[in-house]
Amino acid sequence: MSVADLELELARRRDPDRAVPPSGAVRLTVDEALAYRNAGNIPDEQGRSLRLVLHVDAAAGSEELDAKRRLYEPDVHRAPDWRRPNSAKVNVVPLRDGSRRTPPIEAWWQDPQVQPLEDEWRATGGVAGLAIPGEWRGFVFKTIVALRSAGVEVSPDSIADSVARWLAPSDARRLREDLHAANGGSV
Repeated sequence: MSVADLELELARRRDPDRAVPPSGAVRLTVDEALAYRNAGNIPDEQGRSLRLVLHVDAAAGSEELDAKRRLYEPDVHRAPDWRRPNSAKVNVVPLRDGSRRTPPIEAWWQDPQVQPLEDEWRATGGVAGLAIPGEWRGFVFKTIVALRSAGVEVSPDSIADSVARWLAPSDARRLREDLHAANGGSV
């Protein structure tokens, strides 16, 4: 699905009575989607790449979304071995079923799951026994929360592996190097 396809499909979903033309999106089975991803998730001539569209109950929290993501993308916390030159990231599109009240926007450090990590970092310079470089902390804290909820050991490599699918390869490498350097090791 391209960005334009996604915008059309979201418009059709939000207002089914509106005359929105169908997109060029192609629905894939889980096996077809994994095969496409494993082949590199290279955008086609129409700019389409894999998007993981997850239907989530409106009242559900991020835990349900994370559980569904792990079901359909079981290697979500591992460094992607499917990435190739020109690979696109797998975008996750959560579609909430029913009406949902949007909570007030809060700073990342005010998130109830992240705030204790920020407090620990301010007191010690680290979290989960790891020194965390300040410029990465908000990003790393959210990853630590996700790793813990998935039962994955928290380490410089598990953090870097988990975010490698979302970052450019050079940024993922820099994060890995910075985490190892902050913790007295090398990559």
